[in-house]
Parts: sequence; C-alpha cells; structure tokens
Amino acid sequence: MGTPGGGRNFISERVKRWFNIIGYTEMDDDSKTLIYSSILSGFLNLGFENEVIKEASLLVSRTLSLYNTISDELLPTPANPHYTFNLRDFAKVFQGLLMCSSGTVTTKPDIVKLWIHELRRVFCDRLTSQKDIVWFNDLVQNETENHLNLQMNTLIPADKAGRLFFGEYMSNLDNRPYTFVSDHDKMMVTLKEYLQDYNDESKSPMNLVLFLDAIEHVSRIARILRQPLGNALCLGVGGSGRQSLTRLAAHIMGYEVKQIEVSKGYGMFEWREDVKTALLAAGLENKPITFLFVDTQIVDEQQVEDINNILNTGDLPNLYAADELDQIMSACRVECQKKRIQQTKINIFAQYLLRVRKNTHMVICMSPLGDDFRSRMNMFPSLINCCTIDYFHPWPEDALRSVAEQLLSAETELGLSKETVSKYKAKGRGQFIAHMESTVVSIFSTLPSLKNLFHCLCRVLLFVFATFVLYFKTLKQVFF
Repeated sequence: MGTPGGGRNFISERVKRWFNIIGYTEMDDDSKTLIYSSILSGFLNLGFENEVIKEASLLVSRTLSLYNTISDELLPTPANPHYTFNLRDFAKVFQGLLMCSSGTVTTKPDIVKLWIHELRRVFCDRLTSQKDIVWFNDLVQNETENHLNLQMNTLIPADKAGRLFFGEYMSNLDNRPYTFVSDHDKMMVTLKEYLQDYNDESKSPMNLVLFLDAIEHVSRIARILRQPLGNALCLGVGGSGRQSLTRLAAHIMGYEVKQIEVSKGYGMFEWREDVKTALLAAGLENKPITFLFVDTQIVDEQQVEDINNILNTGDLPNLYAADELDQIMSACRVECQKKRIQQTKINIFAQYLLRVRKNTHMVICMSPLGDDFRSRMNMFPSLINCCTIDYFHPWPEDALRSVAEQLLSAETELGLSKETVSKYKAKGRGQFIAHMESTVVSIFSTLPSLKNLFHCLCRVLLFVFATFVLYFKTLKQVFF
C-alpha cells in the first residue's frame, strides 16, 4: 500500500486499526546481486561463449554500483520530477541484455557494448540537460575502463559521434534478432524504406525527414515496443516528432496504432468506449497494438487515472458489459485448458488480462513544461514506474538544416532554374537556413513583452520556413 493519490484512496485510522502493518524495506545489495547474477548467468549458459558467460557476475556488480550512484546523485526536482529510480529500472537493464542471442554476442566487447546501450536506454534517455548526460557518460566510461578493462574509444568509435544502435529492424528474417547496427548509412536507408512502406499503406502519410536524431528515437521506441509489457513515456514539446516517430516505430514492429480523436462533446463515456475497443482488440483478437495518447487529449483528469490503472493491471473497473464478458469467457477458456487451470470466471478473466497486458503497449506523449506535468508525475506514479522514458531534446542544428533543406528545396518548392540552384548551393544554402533558425530563436527569446521563458517549438520553425516558401512564390509571380 502506498500513499494516497494516483488511484489509491485514503484509508482512515479506524480501518487500519484492525490490521497488522508490515513495512517492506528495499533489498540489500547482496540479495540483488544474487538474484540478477542467477538470472543473467542462467541465460548466458544457454549456448553463449565462455568469454561472455564469465562476465555475468561482473556486469551485475557494476550495474548495481551505477544504479546506487545514479539514485543518490540524480534526485527529483520540480523541474525534473521523473528523476526517480527504483528496482524496476535496475531490472530493465537485464531485460535488455536478455534480448540478445548467442549468434550475435560472441565476445566480451559485444556483451559490454550491449550493456552500455541498455544503460543508456534505461537511465540516460530520461535526462533533460547536457550536463547530466555528460556526467552519466563519464560515469559509464569510468566503470568500463577501470573495472571491465575495455576502452570506450574502441567500443564506440569517434566517427559514430558516441551513438550506439541495437535493434531488430535491420533483419528480414521472421524471427528477427536483436543485433548491433554498425552501418549508420545502411540503417538510414532501411528506415526510409519502412517510412515509404508506411506512407503507401496509410491514409495519412507522413512527410518526415529522418535525420540521425530522429532515427535514434525510432530505435528507442521500437526497442520498448519489442519488450514484454513495454510502455513508453515520451517527453518533449509539441512538434518534436513524438507521435510521428511512434507511428513509424509501431509500423516497424508490425503493431496497429490506436489513438482517440477528441471532438466537441468528447467526454468520459466516449473515452471509456475507445479504451474498451482497444483492450478488446488486444485481448479477444490476441493482436498486438500500440495505444498512443497525448496530454493535449486530456479532457478529464480521470483519463490519466485510467491510464495509470491500465499500466498497472491492464483493466478498468466496470468497463465491460455482460455480452462482452461472455465473449471474453468464450475466447479465453482455451487458455485455461492449455495451462490446466480450473475454468472459473475469475481464472478465465485473469487469462484475458494476461493477453491484454502482453499485447497492449502504451505510448504516452507529454510536455515536460508546466505544473500539470509535475502534479501528474506525483499523483500517478505508474507513468514513471511502468514506462521507459524517452526525453526529446531540442533538435540540433544539423537536424534543423536537414528539415529546412527539404522544405526549402530550390527546385521543387521554390521553382528556380537549375543554373540558379547551382549558384544557390555554391553560396551555402545551409548557412542561410541556419541563420534563419538562429534569427527566429533570438527574436522570440529577446521579446521584452514575454516575462516567462519562451520555448521555441520545432513547429514554429517549420511554420516560418513554410511561410517563407509561400511568400517567395507570391513575389516570384508578381515580379518575374
């Protein structure tokens, strides 16, 4: 029992006086080491090389050391309420290690490289500032070089800009392995092909520019969706690509995306019906789905509490009608027969909930700005505990340049001749675009009428570029 809030009701002293209260303290380090050393060693003994097997106990001890340091140093603040770490985060590192196969991890550098990648995905992806990210990378480098006796520059070459990619999207096999991606150019081509496939099949195609930062987020979300009970909390300002990249990652994994459409008069009844449709698809049809939800779709805080309950149990109270319960009993009775469980209503419904939790992957997109975010993180702890967090940082300059170059394509959008285009490129189109971007940011950040910090959203920059193209075409028709 936790403190009241987030679906937990206050229990009065008159009720508690009838119970003996037992407090559970966190396990000590020896117990954690014993449990996870047994899990990792047992997995690696299933066909891995001896060079990899003997690293199991050392990886557990170093992960525990990192976990304790991070928990003590990165404390939650009003600006970063999601800086809370518990044993689930510690377990997620080993859950990621257990996704590899003996055919792809054959040496000590292979398993250490995967270990670094999983540490980044669990701990580093939620960090909000470059200062914290540099601190974390230095911490991992110190553990790798001083205790695992491997140099970081040999594991992650400088020409890769410190990036590590693991995923199954580079394989065309039915049982796609979770492997290290060494060729970033080939990866970019592959993901563009996935995007083209999505646009060919979808009624709402996405005009995306897949620069390396966007691809990294796609890889992170795809990794989360691949895991059992994998749910994601994507934090970022509007226009940073959270929904589009989630849709692409779900398409790569072969999952159907379910999302509500808020219209005038949309209330809790419509919300419950939409949720029930998604859960029935996951439970009755046994079909994996990605339920995409954005904080701008919140019309009642009860929606967030419902999401909190789904993340915890996969169910909402009083959600199903009598005929729907009959369908659930008919569809999931066979699960009890397979497992030789007594076919009672409670057992059959429990098998249905297992299906729902297995097939439903929640992706919640929220803005980290404002008081609403802080209060929701405190009131509904499952948003942090049951989700892997992916923080969307502002786009870097090269990413903005890649997007703007497509929007300001001189031949297609601006309608210029090839001779003009060649001169335009020679004079440095990139510098012009970068100057536009920096000008927009500086204007908004220095306006005296804005007392609070102004966040220059990506969609603002896109609007500026689109407006520039529109006015350029208008002036071209008038004067030329």
